[in-house]
Amino acid sequence: MSGLDIRLKRLFSRGKAFIVALDHGLVMGPLKGIENAINVVKMMGNYPDALQMTPAMLRVVEENFYSRNSPMLIARLDTANVWRDARKYDQGYYSMVYEVKEAVKAGADAVVTYLVVGYGDDRIEGYNLEQLAKARREAADFGMPFIIEPLFVRKEIADSIKETAAVKYVSRLASEIGPDLLKVDYTGDKAGFSSVVEASFAPILIRGGPKTSNDLEFLKMLRDALDSGASGITVGRNLWQSQAPDLMAYAISKVVHEGIPPEEAIKTMQK
Repeated sequence: MSGLDIRLKRLFSRGKAFIVALDHGLVMGPLKGIENAINVVKMMGNYPDALQMTPAMLRVVEENFYSRNSPMLIARLDTANVWRDARKYDQGYYSMVYEVKEAVKAGADAVVTYLVVGYGDDRIEGYNLEQLAKARREAADFGMPFIIEPLFVRKEIADSIKETAAVKYVSRLASEIGPDLLKVDYTGDKAGFSSVVEASFAPILIRGGPKTSNDLEFLKMLRDALDSGASGITVGRNLWQSQAPDLMAYAISKVVHEGIPPEEAIKTMQK
C-alpha cells in the first residue's frame, strides 16, 4: 500500500469525512471566529477527521497534533481574490503561495488548491491550470492526497456560483486534471448535486459555503449533500462562527459519522 492510499484511508476511516476549514485568513483576513488560531483549533477537539489550514498556521498550532488521535492536516497551497469586494479588482488574481514540500515539512497529510474559472482574463485561468498540474505531480512524488477546489466565479459577485450547470462544469474540468478528491459547492438541491457527482471522476467533499440562517438549516444541508453522493463535508464559518463551536462540531460529527438525523443532532447542542 502506498503512502497516498494510507492517507486517504485514514481520512475516511470513519466512513464519510468531516473536515474543518480554517484557512480563510489567506483570502479573507482574520474573520470572526478564527482570530486566535490556537484557541479555535483546541475548540475543534477530535470530532473532525481533518483540519484545513496554511503551512504557516500549521506551525503555529502544531502542539495540538502530537496525540495519536489528532485530526489529520490538510494544507492550503494557494490563494485568490474571489471573496474580495467585487469593486476591488478588474480581472482577479490567482497565486500559488506554497510548494507541496513545504506542506510536508509542516506536517500536512494532504494538500488543497483552487481552480478558479470565470475571471475576466483567460491568462489567469491558464496560469492556474499550469500551477495545479505542477502541484499534482509534486504531490504524487510525496504520496500526498491532492485536492482541487473548483470555483465558478463572476466579476460582479464576490463569491462562487452554485448553479448546477456551473458546478457540474468546473467539477468535471477539475476531475480531468487528476486530483484524488474534489471540494465542491453544494448546488442546493439533491437532484442537481447528484448529477455533479455522476459527472465527476474523483470523490467529492462539499464546501460548507456562506453562513446559514440557523444551525438546523446547515445540518440539513449537510445531510442532503451526503445523501446525494458526497463522500464528506468541509465546513468553516457555520461551525466556528456558531454560538457554541464545540457543540456544533459534535453535532456535525453525529450527522456525518453516525448518520443521525439533523433534528436529533441539533438536540445535542441544547443539552
